[in-house]
Amino acid sequence: MERRSMENVDTIIGLNVNLKGNLKNKGSIQVNGSVEGEVRCDESVNVGETAVIKGPVVAKVIEVSGTIKGLVEATEKLEINPTGKVIGDINAKTLIIKQGAVFVGKS
Repeated sequence: MERRSMENVDTIIGLNVNLKGNLKNKGSIQVNGSVEGEVRCDESVNVGETAVIKGPVVAKVIEVSGTIKGLVEATEKLEINPTGKVIGDINAKTLIIKQGAVFVGKS
């Protein structure tokens, strides 16, 4: 996934934010804090290095540099970067796991 400027992100979960509940958005989401619940959007979800998501993540494109514990479903592409961890099952049209990334589950 190409690096997107913050101008293209509709929703940002900041570094010091701890969100409990479901997050749904039609546009893009940048997560830098923690989310306990479902994250779902029509466009892209970028999970920053400091982010921890406990729950399912569903989007067109998902880029993981932090941690996801739960089902991950990308209708187009899932990319797990070297600092990224996915603990849970994956369903993705295109899957890219970079060297150093951690994936524990089924795809």
